[in-house]
Amino acid sequence: MKRITLYLISLLLLVACSSKQEEQQQPQEPSALEQEMAALYGENKVIEGDYPDSLAVEASNGVFVGERDSNLLAFKGIPYALQPTGERRWQVAKPEPDSRLVREARYFGHTAIQSRFQSSAASLYPQGEDCLTLNVWTAASGMRGARRPVMVWIHGGSYVSNGTANPRDWCNNFVKAHPEVVFVSINYRLGLLGFLDLSTLPDGKAYSRSGNLGILDQVEALRWVKRNIAGYGGDPNNVTIVGHSAGAGSVMILASIDEAQGLFHRAIAQSGSVALTSGREDCQSLTQRVIDATGAKTVADLQALSTELIIALNDEVGEFFRFPERDGALLPEDPYSRFDGFNAGIDMLIGSNSDETRYWIDAMGGEEKFGAAVQLWYRYIAMSLDADQRESTSQFLDVVPEDNPWPVGELLNDLMFRGPAIEMAQRHAAAGGKTYMYYWNKSLSDPIYGACHGSEVSYVLNTGRQIKSGDQHNHVLAAEVQQMWVNFATTGNPSTPSHYWPAYETTQRATMVLGDSIYLVNDPLPEQRRLIAPLMSEYISPIFSDLLDKAPWYAGIAVGTLVALVLLLCWLIVKIRRLFKRKTK
Repeated sequence: MKRITLYLISLLLLVACSSKQEEQQQPQEPSALEQEMAALYGENKVIEGDYPDSLAVEASNGVFVGERDSNLLAFKGIPYALQPTGERRWQVAKPEPDSRLVREARYFGHTAIQSRFQSSAASLYPQGEDCLTLNVWTAASGMRGARRPVMVWIHGGSYVSNGTANPRDWCNNFVKAHPEVVFVSINYRLGLLGFLDLSTLPDGKAYSRSGNLGILDQVEALRWVKRNIAGYGGDPNNVTIVGHSAGAGSVMILASIDEAQGLFHRAIAQSGSVALTSGREDCQSLTQRVIDATGAKTVADLQALSTELIIALNDEVGEFFRFPERDGALLPEDPYSRFDGFNAGIDMLIGSNSDETRYWIDAMGGEEKFGAAVQLWYRYIAMSLDADQRESTSQFLDVVPEDNPWPVGELLNDLMFRGPAIEMAQRHAAAGGKTYMYYWNKSLSDPIYGACHGSEVSYVLNTGRQIKSGDQHNHVLAAEVQQMWVNFATTGNPSTPSHYWPAYETTQRATMVLGDSIYLVNDPLPEQRRLIAPLMSEYISPIFSDLLDKAPWYAGIAVGTLVALVLLLCWLIVKIRRLFKRKTK
């Protein structure tokens, strides 16, 4: 009966997802967030007359004129590559040629093509294929000739959504509070335009890297930073890349590929890892969906699609998105292996949150459906595990504290976030790399969400834009965490006068707990760590829409089960009637 219930729940969840999509497509009055994002938009123009030298910086591809807010200089929407439009769609990004053209840098560039959602601010900002832009925030005083540490923010969004126009990803307040650093944020191609493997199509040889274009965009952005950041007061020889979720996954991927070596020196990964990647077979399943949806047979056929049709195609099949591809060329089939010495020279700060998966409570339709969804997700994952691995997960659930309302959610936290963070940290430390580990447990004001995925971002970036219902903002925690991040970017050590933070190693496993209390603990949740470790080599997909691939199977069994139940009920009714007739005779 339990299994039957699971099948029926899966159908309800699939129907709920479909209804949500239909609801999103209904025309509505612009929301407050849509109006806010529309008000931010503008087109950076070519300047043909005079311009204020104090607001201008010359880069390799032009002179960019920003805006000043007190001591803060902001340069927005700077193109770091030729835009991937027309024939350049699905091609590796190339730098813009050297130029003396003078351009405004007042407005964010277009958001990468993605589905529009009311919960995603950047998706409500004007979108375009011409999305390869970055933003620079720097203190005006002493900028000329300064050599400040550089931090480069890579936004999250499952490699399929978000962008630098999202107020939650702005870096202006961080630099106002910490003028000793220069902060950069970058856009990159997402979804079908950034992570679609076209290599197996008849004319796909020239597109052999199309499954990882978003990552290669990030590489090109870092090359621009290396060439030009000195003009903005930054030190090109002291660059730290920072990211959350898919951005953190990007950070760790960049630390694992040849193309990015020498472009940065330190890496901060907030709730993301090389586990957020996809195998070639999974990537080809998305390619087949695109082919089926469009009728295209070649890349040339896909190139002929208009931007409007690409947007429509993204809405149709984008829920089956893929992460960066473990193609064996750019990214190794076992990217964890790169932490065994390849990237030992890169200082790393790595961590996760205590209640990551609770971020998706709303997306699943509330607490009850979330509980059913994580159970279904776990059952789906369990199908790919061997007997020993299933036993490990069973034992894991036994050690989860009884007051946790979603033990399976805790398992998924460790399987998809904390476990991979530990795997990378311990390998990096064992190979001689300098590694620091944190564990974020500052809860939102609604205890249902706990310290969910992304709840640390507003503290790190100092945006004041918390997710969900927000929280009772802890200003002491915010100031301390920002100083830790700045110290790490400056020296490679996040310790502050208030908190000594020793490096992580494979015996003590020193971990800084960041919440309403800040304290150091050795090897937190050791039993959970031990039990989840055997699953790290599986690269289990955290993409919930993978369950939709199983929908016909679930649906068939569910319908068959319902038919069987109806027949059984009819048989019982007949039996009861006959028995009743016998007794009345």
